[in-house]
Amino acid sequence: MRVKKQFRYTELLLCYYNCVIKKNIKGYQMTGSKIDKERLNRIFEGENTNEDEQFLLGIFRDKTLTDELKCQMKRQWYEVCSQESVPGKNIDSILYRLNYDINTGSGRSVRPVWRFIKRAAGIAAAIVFMISLCTAIYYKTRSEDFNKTWTEIKAPAWTQASFTLPDGSKVWLNSRSSIKYRGDFLYERHVILDGEAYFDVNSDKTHPFTVETNDLFIKAIGTRFNVASYDNERDMEIILEEGELIVTDRELKRSFKVNPDELIAYNKKNDDFLAKYVQTKSYVSWKEGKLVFRNDPIDVIARRLERWYNVDVEIKGDDFDKLRLRATFVDENLEEVLWYLGKSLPIEYKIIEGGIYSGDYFSKKKVLIALL
Repeated sequence: MRVKKQFRYTELLLCYYNCVIKKNIKGYQMTGSKIDKERLNRIFEGENTNEDEQFLLGIFRDKTLTDELKCQMKRQWYEVCSQESVPGKNIDSILYRLNYDINTGSGRSVRPVWRFIKRAAGIAAAIVFMISLCTAIYYKTRSEDFNKTWTEIKAPAWTQASFTLPDGSKVWLNSRSSIKYRGDFLYERHVILDGEAYFDVNSDKTHPFTVETNDLFIKAIGTRFNVASYDNERDMEIILEEGELIVTDRELKRSFKVNPDELIAYNKKNDDFLAKYVQTKSYVSWKEGKLVFRNDPIDVIARRLERWYNVDVEIKGDDFDKLRLRATFVDENLEEVLWYLGKSLPIEYKIIEGGIYSGDYFSKKKVLIALL
């Protein structure tokens, strides 16, 4: 029954994807103002009729029922999650790999991914989140003046996205990151980044490529580089693989050149820069689905775990810089990574499961780390 419910919930989310995102289903609208909960439960149990399926399409298309539908689906989801899980299986790594494959695959159809989901559903209820997170979220804020129209691309938590800009430049967007650009991008190649992205920029000397963050401007002509600029992290990092970069502060008072294989770390608190040569591959391996720590302190490790596994991490203790780790993880789930941390560093950790509470309040999984 549990596996059957997993399939039914996945099918519900597929309907949402088809009706709301792809908008390729027409001709059926809800006439009532409330959701028939008994009918929805019947659909969820797999005992639905053709009329029930039309009802399902209708509630997904009726925007007035969005909040109530979200509430019902969340409750159904946590009813499944609260049941005993399939013994001997942990789906965190499978879920991450699905996110990576869906969001970085080019030219793939939905059908092979759907077959993969069905195969994995027998061991992983949480895989159904993939449908709602499938690919990055695209939306436009309209304006009468096309040149002022903004396009924003987001990679939600636990996802990554790859796409091509209007000039042919390629971008990989990491988890919890976003990038936006204006309608006149071909004339002014300027993007605003929040989070982390890897850029493979087409060369155009007459139209330099500029990345703007909250702290710096990065100017490129034709090059490959990585920028990590998360608001909740103390340092911003720029790594150049190939080509040439010019980095400038927002006050336009300091400007300097970045060479290939060079890392520029900007400390936001102290307002200073550190430059050093590194092996760039370890800094951009997140594009390949690898979680890499490069002698990072425990607070940096915590922030990356938050983004990678979509959890909240709280650290208790001082002297974060004294605890550092070098490691590479590929398919390991959160529990396996924490176990390794506990064996490698003088820490204790505790995992607090998330859930849905009264008032439809949702709490993410939380990790408490205590320094010994």
